Amino acid sequence: MTRTSPAPRSRSDRKQDTRRRILDAALRLVEEGRSPTALGLREVAREAGMAAPSLYNHFADMDELGLALVDESLIRLRAILRAARGEMVGDDPRSALQILLGLFLQYVNKFEPVLRLLIMQWFNPNPEYRKTIRREMAMMQEDLADNLRQVARGKGLEGSLYETESQAIISLLIVWVLDAMNLGREEREAGLSRLEQQLLMVLAGSRALSGVAVDDLRKLVAD
Repeated sequence: MTRTSPAPRSRSDRKQDTRRRILDAALRLVEEGRSPTALGLREVAREAGMAAPSLYNHFADMDELGLALVDESLIRLRAILRAARGEMVGDDPRSALQILLGLFLQYVNKFEPVLRLLIMQWFNPNPEYRKTIRREMAMMQEDLADNLRQVARGKGLEGSLYETESQAIISLLIVWVLDAMNLGREEREAGLSRLEQQLLMVLAGSRALSGVAVDDLRKLVAD
């Protein structure tokens, strides 16, 4: 039996693979504790196992690579939040939040250096960093608003301010992350129950403002 050789990869595919290799190498360095501001293209090239001139074919300078790293970090975070989507839909809000927060804690513990990178780059003088972060955060808020809408619909609760809810939830998560960066893993887990209560207060308050009946409010926050 003759074996067919795999189809040759296109130039575009090879270029994308090399770009992925560079990003993975840079993220490894960040996850090992290297400050993104102290990284150089030559160091990243060595980590990726390639010659420095080849890297310049993909990234003109560290600013361009830094922006790609921020984008990659935010895509990872969005993937974690989306992973909870299927489990959240059809579940009650409290259980849905517990699922979301549990996955979020795993992300924070696993990718702490990446989160530090995002925090640092928010204050980068180059406004493109903030623009990239804002764009991804807006997409996260839209995703979460849709999750909340579906969960509430499954419980027969309608008319809530889902977009406002998701903005408040994301804001509380950001504050929690900033605090968590200075805490150990056990302390982070202990603080998660307080965050859960804060988020439930946001949901309950949103439904009160949107005219949901008191009985429905009780059903929302009931264990």
